Amino acid sequence: MSEVSQRIQNYFKDFEHANNMYDPELLDPLVNDPLVGAYPSGDVHAVKKGDYLAGTRESGEYLKSLGYQFFKLTPVKETPLKDNYVLVEVKGTARVEQASGKSFDLVHDSFYILHVKEDSIKMVFTITHDAPTQMMEDQGFLTAE
Repeated sequence: MSEVSQRIQNYFKDFEHANNMYDPELLDPLVNDPLVGAYPSGDVHAVKKGDYLAGTRESGEYLKSLGYQFFKLTPVKETPLKDNYVLVEVKGTARVEQASGKSFDLVHDSFYILHVKEDSIKMVFTITHDAPTQMMEDQGFLTAE
């Protein structure tokens, strides 16, 4: 397993913080325009950066309504690709607290392709989990109704 450079670790600390704050201004310098996401369902979406950022606060409200408290992103493997691109495998953990007082951690693996320049790092592509409720159901924390 390759080591993860300090620069990539720092990027994910910033990305984690921005996601925990649901703050489009903090996310803005960290993502490319457009941003492409692929999901286990086979869906692939290219999203304009402005649209992605505009939905940040709304997504945060939705996740909070499900009990999401915070996200932890830990890069575990960095693989250089070609011409300033790097593939990063990330272990993600989301702490969820339900109204009943029960709490649990949802764990998932994500993969990010980052464009790394001397003065910036931007996410251009991600392979991540499906909808948050699907992740909760898949890991046995939510039953299908």
